[in-house]
Amino acid sequence: MLNLKSLFCGLFFLIFITTTYGQTHQFELGVEGGPSLIFLRGNRFIDNFHEPTNGFSGGLFFQYNLKKIISLRTNIAFERKGSLLTSEVLDNLGNPIGEMNTNIHFDYMTLPILVRATFGKKVQFFFNAGPYMGYLIKQHSVSKGDNIPSITFDNTSQYKRFDIGISTGLGLSVPLKTKFAFTFEARNNLGLLNVSHVQVIDNGTINTNSTNFIFGLTYKLGQRLPE
Repeated sequence: MLNLKSLFCGLFFLIFITTTYGQTHQFELGVEGGPSLIFLRGNRFIDNFHEPTNGFSGGLFFQYNLKKIISLRTNIAFERKGSLLTSEVLDNLGNPIGEMNTNIHFDYMTLPILVRATFGKKVQFFFNAGPYMGYLIKQHSVSKGDNIPSITFDNTSQYKRFDIGISTGLGLSVPLKTKFAFTFEARNNLGLLNVSHVQVIDNGTINTNSTNFIFGLTYKLGQRLPE
């Protein structure tokens, strides 16, 4: 069974490969992160009562450049997914007295394996796609409402530790100097697994979804093989 240790071992192996061949193949590393638009899907209750909300992601990335336009890219990042539930607050007699907002947080460490195609010379445009795997660190909900103090619930045990999905994105890279570049990417992460450990209403599912707006700083190393 997959576990967090295997995630880091796989990442270390990728770093080792790119370092070993760095003298003959150009590779890139750096930091990236930014805000996200996040929501859940998969069952009638979520579709009717949950709304998209704001999340974020951030981490380190590594890219191995093949010949011509194709690259292999991965990053390990902390990513917050989830949704927003708005409900009515009632008094003891059942009369409405306000609203309560519940932010549902899924905190993941994510690892995508992407194939990237890059076009252009100075300012470059790129498209990438591939699978991702996420490891759930914590799931908690924070409720705040009118005349109600903030309440936090830890529900991690009710959810599966692993999520798998598909990532697709497009963006651009702007050179700063010979070895540095600024990047921006819009990336969608479509969760394919039902992440709930417990039965869901109408035998539905709970699936994650996030659209990341990623800003990055790239440092380039090594020499690319001649085409």
